[in-house]
Amino acid sequence: VEPRSSTLQAPIMLLSGHQAEVNAIKFSPDGQSVASASTDKQIFLWEVYGECVNYQVLKGHKNVVLEVMWSTDSSHIFSASADKTGGVWDCYRGKRIRRLAEHTSYVSSICPARRTNDICVTCSDDSTAKVWDLRQRTSTLTLPHQYPVTAVCFDDQGEHVFTGGIDNLIHCWDIRKPNSELFRLLGHRDTITCIRLDPYGSYLLSNAMDNELRVWDIRPFAPMQRCLKIFMGAQHNFEKSLLKSNWSPDGSMIGSGSADRMVYVWDTTSRDIKYKLPGHSGTVMEVDFHPKESVIASCGTDQKIYLGEITNFH
Repeated sequence: VEPRSSTLQAPIMLLSGHQAEVNAIKFSPDGQSVASASTDKQIFLWEVYGECVNYQVLKGHKNVVLEVMWSTDSSHIFSASADKTGGVWDCYRGKRIRRLAEHTSYVSSICPARRTNDICVTCSDDSTAKVWDLRQRTSTLTLPHQYPVTAVCFDDQGEHVFTGGIDNLIHCWDIRKPNSELFRLLGHRDTITCIRLDPYGSYLLSNAMDNELRVWDIRPFAPMQRCLKIFMGAQHNFEKSLLKSNWSPDGSMIGSGSADRMVYVWDTTSRDIKYKLPGHSGTVMEVDFHPKESVIASCGTDQKIYLGEITNFH
């Protein structure tokens, strides 16, 4: 018998309770909880350990919840919804404390700044991204685009914002001054579905509907060709879902959802597929890594959430 590689109650835990597709899944940075966002307009908070109890339901969105993010201290949740709003939630009280309602179409992605709970950025099908300071009534900056924006991400310092959309480009913006686009990352050949900053703040992971994940060097003074790696295997299909990917906490692995019902995990250095895990009976929407243990979470259109151990190669 192999020794267990985590303190999950069982090597694979199934979390069921959502009444529709589960679009996003995220471990809290303290490793105690996992949040899931669903087409049933709700966000569920689950305990990672023990029986994986669904201990909190965040209600308030009037349409599909498309993305969910935690604040760095695990106290707040940020959500993006097709009801044209972003939400900021107090996890302990289970209440929405801010409703970010300025967009005129679906809000497809949201990202809090790493070093403060007060600043976040949203992006929308109305072809804008907006920066919010939660201490102020309105958004502090609007980044205009030519096309709908489907993915957004902060840099480590909270000074730059990365946006991606149906123009296949990733734009880097300096948010300290209005309308200042610093550079663009060219390479994807279809809509960008997800952008993620690596744990150390030097690289960007992007997923797009051209069935490629790319890693980009976003450090200042990096060479012109910033695309370092391309990861193949995960599939997009006619559903055109916003499939999401994530870094492992040490940056050594990358996990992604896929339309072929598989969970993909790559080794970042060698670009090899380390795991290709079955279990879902629908498109896998997002894969996330536990911050402290070798556990991954996945969610999909089959309304299911899995927490599973992966073996350590270290």
